[in-house]
Amino acid sequence: MDPNSVQSSNQSAFDALDICCKIIIQQMGNMAIEEWRVSDYTRLSSQLGKKTKVYLSVNTLKRLLGQLKTPQRYFPQKATRDALAQFIGYRDWQEFELVSLSAQPEVTRPETVEKVIGVENPIHPEHKSNKKTYIYAGLIALLFIAFIAGFMIWKSDSDPSDTELICENPFGNVPHTAVFKLKSKKALKDGDEYKVDFMDEALQSPISGKKEIAKFFRNPGVVYATLFYHDKPIDTVSIFMQTKGWVANSGNDTSRAYPIAGLQPLNPKNIYVSKAQLDSAGLATNRPFLVGFSNIKPSTISGDNFSFTCRVFSEQNRPGTQCVETTIIILGEKHRHLLTLNRANCVAFSQYKFSEKRVLGSDRFLGALAFDPINGGDIEIRVVNKKASVILNGKKVLTTRYEKSIGKVMGIKILFSGIGKAISPKLQDLTTREIY
Repeated sequence: MDPNSVQSSNQSAFDALDICCKIIIQQMGNMAIEEWRVSDYTRLSSQLGKKTKVYLSVNTLKRLLGQLKTPQRYFPQKATRDALAQFIGYRDWQEFELVSLSAQPEVTRPETVEKVIGVENPIHPEHKSNKKTYIYAGLIALLFIAFIAGFMIWKSDSDPSDTELICENPFGNVPHTAVFKLKSKKALKDGDEYKVDFMDEALQSPISGKKEIAKFFRNPGVVYATLFYHDKPIDTVSIFMQTKGWVANSGNDTSRAYPIAGLQPLNPKNIYVSKAQLDSAGLATNRPFLVGFSNIKPSTISGDNFSFTCRVFSEQNRPGTQCVETTIIILGEKHRHLLTLNRANCVAFSQYKFSEKRVLGSDRFLGALAFDPINGGDIEIRVVNKKASVILNGKKVLTTRYEKSIGKVMGIKILFSGIGKAISPKLQDLTTREIY
């Protein structure tokens, strides 16, 4: 028997779910659920995923919040319930259920009372003396107060919200060794379960109150190091590996890079490296590889109001590579925008990510993003007040909106599966007209 179906038959579990949903609706602006539109559910899905790493579909959220009716009342699985509880500030569903149901008035049906007190002929409870009721109510109140007091003490002792991740040297060149440590207003214990995730650029590492960790970064770009506490993200810092203009590096996977031509600046009007240069860098070109062009430097250009244009060329299929990708990444202080394009029969591997808003071609058909620049193709990304548009070969193929600012533009990366070429990439602030 499915344990979720067993739990869903418990009325108290549904009561807790109702309370949780009401709190979520309040946090999202307290608008009546009947007035919610798809954009409201999408915004909730995005915020939930950003905070808990659990992404729920619009239909799942509609079932949870009661706008989409089902033959049997929907009760989510434990991972989903834990994510909902974490979204409103609890460690997991068990903690939320204990606190929320303890705070609710106990509802007792008349037939249940009659059975407990052993009455053969049913008598309505209001005809009974209220003395025992007052005693029981007082005891319950005292127990509840003690529980809340204990919970608040535990919460204040274990609350990681004032703990920060610090990078002592966030700016460097390539290669770069960055040093990380924790900073907190309270005494940190060595046993606290903190860990730091470095995306694909380094292995995830545990970190404690007195411990420092050093990480080696070999790729130009920006790494967003995220601090987790009990698998919940609580802080992010950025590390910047700067370049002197456009440079090239390559690798057979995303975790290893081979500097090309000593990372010397390339011609910004014709950014290209040859097979001979790749061979000189020690890259095995007889198997699939990536070539990346990077321009990393601080700027005052807003990552939420800019235009980026570039003409790109990609080569035909290489042995072992069926889908030749072209990826554009705009790196900000806090987050990034990313666009991965493929030809029509490979769009399952396409994706776009604008700050927290991410869509994968494996989850949604992205046929409009079909792009094959073997003979050259024009890419334009335009962001106006957090509304992003993608224009391919002069045709607008995507418009989407995100919520979280990426801050100032700190870099641009153009990646190719195999050997590619970028012609005159240009990023310009739409307000100040400053050119990156």
